[in-house]
Amino acid sequence: MNEAFKIVYDLLKWISKISGFTYHEVNIIVYFIIIPVIFIYMIERILKTNYLKIGFVVLILLTIIIVPDFSIFSTALFNKSVDFLNWFSIIGLNYIQASVVICVIVPLIIMGLLMYLKRRKANSKFKNLN
Repeated sequence: MNEAFKIVYDLLKWISKISGFTYHEVNIIVYFIIIPVIFIYMIERILKTNYLKIGFVVLILLTIIIVPDFSIFSTALFNKSVDFLNWFSIIGLNYIQASVVICVIVPLIIMGLLMYLKRRKANSKFKNLN
């Protein structure tokens, strides 16, 4: 688990270095915007709708309008995320273990499930054509 954490941490630090955003900002952009956008895109392809995408864009735009300082907002949200991950100590996971489970394994499981559902839907559509 430590190795997975280090790989993700180093990747986010590298993105931070080349983008000019702080580590906290990159973390929030990746986990609260990019990963949800990927999930929403996949869900909408399965459901053939645009409502989630439109709603998410509205939410992001409202956040951009309302939040006066993205850096302060990101640090506060990052700290709340750390608190959330530390909460998993009640089931025996330390911060690093909880980070890997919640921020790496769970998104990969969700991605795999969405890919499976998309393929299953595509296969059933293909069978219906025959």
